[in-house]
Amino acid sequence: MKLREMLLKDFDKDLPISGGFGQSADDPIILTSKNPMEAATTQLEVARCVYGINGWYWRAIERLPVEGPMGRVEKLTSEVKYAEGDQIITEKRSFYFDLSEVDLPMAEALPGARVPLGHPAQLGLPWQLGWFHFDGLINNEEMSPGLGLSVAYSAPMAKMTIYAYDKEMSKSILDDPDGSALAEYHQAISDFESMNPSATVMREHEEAGTRLKLYESGDTLSAVLVAPFRNFFFKLRLTLEASNEPFMVDCAWFTIATFGSMAGKRDKND
Repeated sequence: MKLREMLLKDFDKDLPISGGFGQSADDPIILTSKNPMEAATTQLEVARCVYGINGWYWRAIERLPVEGPMGRVEKLTSEVKYAEGDQIITEKRSFYFDLSEVDLPMAEALPGARVPLGHPAQLGLPWQLGWFHFDGLINNEEMSPGLGLSVAYSAPMAKMTIYAYDKEMSKSILDDPDGSALAEYHQAISDFESMNPSATVMREHEEAGTRLKLYESGDTLSAVLVAPFRNFFFKLRLTLEASNEPFMVDCAWFTIATFGSMAGKRDKND
């Protein structure tokens, strides 16, 4: 059975690929999409299926061109983490992809995979955010103006949602970003605590207008983050159902810090 057929059967994902299993430059996975962004996303979808079925944490860390007998080949390397008994294993694994069918100049690499947010944010988020990966996007704006978008990500035993919205107060956010975000942060904290009365605060942090609170309840770790960005708010909600797994906590914290750093760059163009 070909890899494309296996992924369709096991994960219901019909990806634009053909060729081999990608374990060497001599047997690459052929990306059949001409669109460079779709090709970049397809690479990560393949990795997600293979690593995810084992329950591994993973993140792509490097793309390198390599020589291959069938055409232009790219090696995608990921860092993976998983528990094996009492040991936490951290290692690098790679897939090889043939890019010869992608509409891409020879001197260029594939772009980083992005999730276009559209109205009202008119930005893009990374398909891979820290150790978490994109699941889906819901646009709430047409039915509920001001509620913007919600973007779902996940990792093993963990879920994260990023909200981008303005509550129809974009001018106030532009005029007083920190004051507006502080009020929104207090509202987000109040909403979380009313729904999770047993959660205890582990940590609270503020930097450059980005505010974060971490909670623990039993084996569940939760995070609430709010930051102003241009004329709207970013809000992050993360839940990890394994706060007793230190490497998962480290991966969740790395992901939160990565997003906090992005949100803090208010004057940068996406």
